[in-house]
Amino acid sequence: MALDGRLKAIADAVPKSHKVADIGTDHGYVPLALLEDHRSEYAIAADISAGSLNKAERLIRLHHMEHCMETRLGDGLSVLAPGEADTILITGMGGLLISDILDKGKDVARTASALILQPMTAQEELRRWLIANEYGIADEELVQEGRRIYEILIVVPGRADTRPAADIYYDIGWKLVEKNHPLLGELIRNRIQTMEEIILQLKNGKTEAARIRQRELEGKIQQYKEVVHCHVK
Repeated sequence: MALDGRLKAIADAVPKSHKVADIGTDHGYVPLALLEDHRSEYAIAADISAGSLNKAERLIRLHHMEHCMETRLGDGLSVLAPGEADTILITGMGGLLISDILDKGKDVARTASALILQPMTAQEELRRWLIANEYGIADEELVQEGRRIYEILIVVPGRADTRPAADIYYDIGWKLVEKNHPLLGELIRNRIQTMEEIILQLKNGKTEAARIRQRELEGKIQQYKEVVHCHVK
């Protein structure tokens, strides 16, 4: 199965695996592509939604993959036994929800060799949680679809990473800065534009909370600009 954009970048981040589990699989496109590309020998497509799993089951039958791909209905990592999957994908959901799934299913998550995480929001909070809970961020990737840029984290359980040199690198992954990712400059420009739009709205506010938030955003914009000046070529 040919994948484009975000889904292809997620699949490309998966190391060669014996068994992959895709949590929140929806249609099941990514695990099927991993099997067809011989990146994995077996796949588990899991979702809390029975409707989503029905789509994945139809896809499995259409491609005659019943012998090497199955579906499981359930919440988060509760569908897996510890050590059952060597690579776990949790993608297309908020960073806070991903953190919660990993926390509730830590007995499963910590036995995987790699976690592929793609948070749609709260990327900073997810990085903070990972480092605080001894998950190493081995690499990061960016992919653009339309005007939106998505962040993909390749995470190794049980490998304690040191705190970044500055708090801004929880928000902008240090691995992206290290390799001077070609989309990093655009990611930062998009973030700055969003914050400037929020600041314009806050200037109409007359509360102390609005003024505090405005100062916080102005400080973060300055940090972003320093990253661009020092690291973005």
